Amino acid sequence: MSQLPRAPSHLDAAGKATWKRLVGELPDTTPGSLLALEQASFAWSKWLAAHGEDSKLRWSRCCRQWLSELKLTPRTNTTRKSTEDSGDPILKLIHRAE
Repeated sequence: MSQLPRAPSHLDAAGKATWKRLVGELPDTTPGSLLALEQASFAWSKWLAAHGEDSKLRWSRCCRQWLSELKLTPRTNTTRKSTEDSGDPILKLIHRAE
């Protein structure tokens, strides 16, 4: 079994933590998927640090777009039977941010 790719060094601590939580959920580790995960991790970090509703909304849309691209949202992940499943990547991120 091969080792999972490491988070890019330019991500901050929150971005790296997000990467580590989600990299194992990727359907593949092609360069395109890893780039999308990098962008999703960056956007999540920005969402956590955002102040104001407009900024939060902008970064939440960005997160959703990248996670949807990776098929890691409840709607796009057809392998999960329920959004209540504790394995859902977005629910994990939200619960950890609270």
